[in-house]
Parts: sequence; C-alpha cells; structure tokens
Amino acid sequence: MSRKKDRREEFLSLVPLDAKKALDVGCGSGGLGSILRKKGIEVIGIENSEGLHKEAGEKLNQAFLADIEKFQIPFSKGYFDCIIYGDVIEHLIEPLAVLKNHKEYLSDNGYVIASVPNVRYYKLITKLVFSGSWDYMDKGILDRSHLRFFALVNLKELFIEAGYEITEVRYNIVAARGLRILNLLLFGLLKDFLAYQYYIKARKSGNTCFSAAEKRKICQF
Repeated sequence: MSRKKDRREEFLSLVPLDAKKALDVGCGSGGLGSILRKKGIEVIGIENSEGLHKEAGEKLNQAFLADIEKFQIPFSKGYFDCIIYGDVIEHLIEPLAVLKNHKEYLSDNGYVIASVPNVRYYKLITKLVFSGSWDYMDKGILDRSHLRFFALVNLKELFIEAGYEITEVRYNIVAARGLRILNLLLFGLLKDFLAYQYYIKARKSGNTCFSAAEKRKICQF
C-alpha cells in the first residue's frame, strides 16, 4: 500500500462512522469522495475546474461546477453529516466566510474535517533562514495557487471564529527517519515542525462569542 493512499485513508478516518451524507468541497476529480461513496455514503461535490468536475460527476452522487466562495448550496439546512475540505482552505480568498456559510448545512451532530498545509514545516523554515528565499512552486505547501498560509494556532483561531469546536487534530509527519525518532525521544516536541499538514475535525460550537483571552486559552491545547 502506498504512503499516499495511507495518508488519504488516515484523513478520511475522521469522517463520523454514522455519516450518511457528505459534502466534498473542492472535490477535485472525486477521488476522496468515491472512497466514501463505496461505503454507502451519499457524496455531493463542488469543484471549480471544468475538467475535474466532469470526472467527479462520474464518481460521486452529484457534482456542481462552481466557485466555492460564491455558490449557494441547493440543499436544506442541516442536510450533511460531514463537510470535507481536503486541501481547500488555503486556496480560498475568505475561508472564514466559507466556513460560516457552510455551517448551516451541517447537521447538529455533524462534523467538518479539513486537511491544511503547515507553514511551520521545517523544510520551509530552514530554506527561509539559510537561503532567504520563499519560492512558490507548482505543488506543495508553497503552491502558486495558495492564497492563505496557516500554522496550527491560526487554524484553531479560524475555526473558533467561524463557530466551530475542534475535537481532534492529527499531524501528518513527513520527515527523515532520524528526525522522526528524535521527535519520539523528545515526546513529540518537534511535531509542529515535522508536520507537513494538519488534519482537523470540528463540530458546531454552542459559543460563537469568545473573548480574546478565551480564544488564546482554547488555542493552547
């Protein structure tokens, strides 16, 4: 089994076991959603690339060709048990507005899951420190199409502001074996630098009016 497949399944393992309906935001060609559909979950996708949208339409229950930030979801409030943002949030102009808007389509017991690149990744830091460069690329954390960059604390702040409670954070560690062993010996002290991306699981929060002090306290966990 490939590492890529392992990571994809690790991310999707955050989907609630009792989920029946999922919204895959920025579904691409439908790869993630097709895995869920095989498990009996109804999967609706949104994709702004015409070519990828066509592929997704063949794999998912339904796929919409639309700009995620302008699209009005044609489903009733609380329709979805899970909303998925797989490497999407960093591409949005206003991710806070999207998370707030989509929240009304999430059931009261539903969850949002998201995978987001980590701007504190050690390879970015060492390159910035030693070469002084911040070079955009065709893919990866510095993908040219990325509009937003997040460390874990910024992600926590984003979800709190949008009215969500983060229930789980997983670290996709991508590093040489020696660094991974060192991280274990240091009881995970390096994990925020070795994480290539974060996997977030969150649910609706009953409190959307946190003070600055309360936000800081929440973001410490």
